[in-house]
Amino acid sequence: MIKILFIANPTSEVIDKTDTVSLISGFADKYNFKWELYYTEQYDADIKIRKKIKVFNPDIVVAAGGDGTVNQVATALVYSQIEMGIIPAGSANGLAYNLGIPSDMSEALQFILESNAKPVDVIHLNKNIYCCHLSDIGINARIVKRFEQEGSKGLPGYGKQMLKELLSKRTHFSFNLKTPSLNKRFSAEMLVMANARSFGTGAVINPAGKLDDGQFEIVIIRPYPWWSLFYLIMMFLFGKSEKLKYVDLIKTNQADIVLDYSHDLQVDGEIIRDIKSLEVEILPSALKIRYK
Repeated sequence: MIKILFIANPTSEVIDKTDTVSLISGFADKYNFKWELYYTEQYDADIKIRKKIKVFNPDIVVAAGGDGTVNQVATALVYSQIEMGIIPAGSANGLAYNLGIPSDMSEALQFILESNAKPVDVIHLNKNIYCCHLSDIGINARIVKRFEQEGSKGLPGYGKQMLKELLSKRTHFSFNLKTPSLNKRFSAEMLVMANARSFGTGAVINPAGKLDDGQFEIVIIRPYPWWSLFYLIMMFLFGKSEKLKYVDLIKTNQADIVLDYSHDLQVDGEIIRDIKSLEVEILPSALKIRYK
């Protein structure tokens, strides 16, 4: 009998504690597994998740929440033999979207139980930050920061903050990028370190993205004229961003980035403040995630 530990975000509007217990119990009877449900806490969440995993010693850990919860679970499982599953239950579910995991909780759980674990790469930043999906500086990071500060919820909340950002005064920044094959200075509206293809909204920021190819992509959106904004948005929505003359896409397995001044960094839906430099590397096959 396999053991499954469910780690859920209690602030998720999707997760109802009574319904979740009933749902898991029904699947446990059908698929014959032992399980526990643990709700994340506000303080020392990473430490407590690691402790819970060590005590329960599961075969699979399922993250039920948004990209932030997924990141917390993934951070605890990097290079372990424990498999990971995802039940999308957050405002943004970017990694789940890229893995084709259903948004319905019941369908997602069945998807996990009937899938096999496959190796997935992880981006490692500054030796202590893990990123499964996307990290960025600039436009999207400011949107996510506003989203957090104003307590916005779901895609409508993200859309509201995106509109505010697009109507705000444009601010580009400069940085030096060094990879094994490049050493160049850039100015940008947005800098993305991408392990996946798209945001949870479906907008394709990185058409070349593959979660298991041993590389990541650096996407640079350079300063663009205001009249091209609608065209840029449409090209991202249709996955044609590589055709834009204001976008650079660089595939690599390692990069050093030095910014002219400190910025907020968005990592899997969470904001890390005051980042001046980044040492970025890919960790090949660092996770085993159940998807088809």
